[in-house]
Amino acid sequence: MDTVAKLKTAIIEWQERDLPKLYDRQSSIQLELPHINDIIGVRRCGKTYFMFQQIEELINNGVPKSHILYLNIDDDRLQPLNGDELERLIDTFRELYPGGDDERLYFFLDEIQNFPGWEQWIKGIYDRKRNLKIVISGSNASLLSEEVANRLTGRHLTTRMYPFSFREYVDHQNIPVDLKTLPYSEKKIEIKRLFQEYLIRGGFPEVILYPSADETVLLQSYFDDIIFRDIVTRHGVRNPTLFKELAIFCISNVAKPHTYNSLRKLFSGFQTISTDAIIRYLSYLEDAFLLFSVRHYDDSLKRQVNKPRKLYCVDPGMMNAVSFRFSEDIGRLFENLVFIQLYRTGRDIYYWQDDRGLEVDFVLKTGLKTFALIQVSIDLSDPITRDGEMKGLLSAMNHFGVTEGLILTSDVFDEEILSDKTIRYRPLWYWLLTEDKPGNMGSPDR
Repeated sequence: MDTVAKLKTAIIEWQERDLPKLYDRQSSIQLELPHINDIIGVRRCGKTYFMFQQIEELINNGVPKSHILYLNIDDDRLQPLNGDELERLIDTFRELYPGGDDERLYFFLDEIQNFPGWEQWIKGIYDRKRNLKIVISGSNASLLSEEVANRLTGRHLTTRMYPFSFREYVDHQNIPVDLKTLPYSEKKIEIKRLFQEYLIRGGFPEVILYPSADETVLLQSYFDDIIFRDIVTRHGVRNPTLFKELAIFCISNVAKPHTYNSLRKLFSGFQTISTDAIIRYLSYLEDAFLLFSVRHYDDSLKRQVNKPRKLYCVDPGMMNAVSFRFSEDIGRLFENLVFIQLYRTGRDIYYWQDDRGLEVDFVLKTGLKTFALIQVSIDLSDPITRDGEMKGLLSAMNHFGVTEGLILTSDVFDEEILSDKTIRYRPLWYWLLTEDKPGNMGSPDR
């Protein structure tokens, strides 16, 4: 089948189909601006349905569906790609649905990174000032690579998508929450029950929308698709077995400091592997939004680079599905949830340790010299544990000149003042509800 025939089949099928039932996500994009909007995030986190959410809003605002196109570049009907699909797309659409040049079109192109040279075509459309709004999505951070950023600089807005946050998870259950009264309300029993579910099942949309599904099987299939389709095939990884074992090890050891060399030594008995290969493999995992790394904070960039890093996973359900140990390691599940919530709000995140080994889990930097500190401890009932957590936080507060610190626990609301420093205690389930903010709406790339 030639290109035009393939495109017509896909376009007409889209026009004739109904939008699926949608669940609003706490993100938005600015469709009124001329910029290209790119939506990026881990596979199956809801990017396609977020596109459908934007399409529904357009239709509700009076835009005819004949002015809108959704096209999945991975669509089997387009395969194999001939390489001219994008060049012929606008004319083919106009042939089927004629209109004047003053009528704005909206094209939503899913998994665009699978089309070679897509960025050149989009740049050309933008530079020619055609009356066309383009929204693209991808499961790979290459959409923000240096090459693409250089081609599209000043032309694109980025929205990062994640699996459902705990707030979105609660909203999906249609449970209204008043944060002012929740700590004293019987409703918190239900919220805490949902939190325990979320801690184990996570926030991938299909896990939430289909509660009877076996989340372990589903999430393991996602993991394999990320490893083999998004990484091994794309990057030509020579030893897929070693690469998968490395990914599983990293997910099984989130929140633990590591160096590239320590990982190399760990896997040297499995097969000879270089430190450069470890660095490259970890970059692939971050590129696919499966793992994220956090550096030790230091005023010296050189010392910071040489310090061990910590890794965190995109979703607690994924952690439990890939590493079965996590259902018994709630403390690191807690810490991972805190990281993901901080990361989704666009914070600069570090950890810090003093010369005595006292540590604070998260250092949040705003501007040049403004810091906030967060410690995560599931249970402070043990005096030794409480003392260690307090010492680590107080050491960091002294180091960074901070007068307030936060300790996130399983179920403690409290506040105390020590040496003119205020320590606040909050349950993680409550903090996740108060901290959740709408996702990055995007700002023009500079």
